Amino acid sequence: MTALYRPPPGGIILFSLPSILLAGHYGYEILLADSCLDQGGSFNYENWTCSISETFDSIPYLQRHWGKAALALSFSLSGLIVWAVRFLKNH
Repeated sequence: MTALYRPPPGGIILFSLPSILLAGHYGYEILLADSCLDQGGSFNYENWTCSISETFDSIPYLQRHWGKAALALSFSLSGLIVWAVRFLKNH
């Protein structure tokens, strides 16, 4: 009797953890910005501060954090490759 294919946990973790961490970072930043805007302030996305007197431009997340996004993508791709190699090796 053959066992069902179960991918290695290392591949799954390497595939999903960077996306989860990046989503958490993005969510925390949105939470801070929303809290600032609710108080009537302007959020400075570069240093994560809220100001009532100054006005800051909104800069897209990927423009500010492209390095983190690229690193997360590369780790996720590595996890996908590990997962695929293990899958192909067992079949």
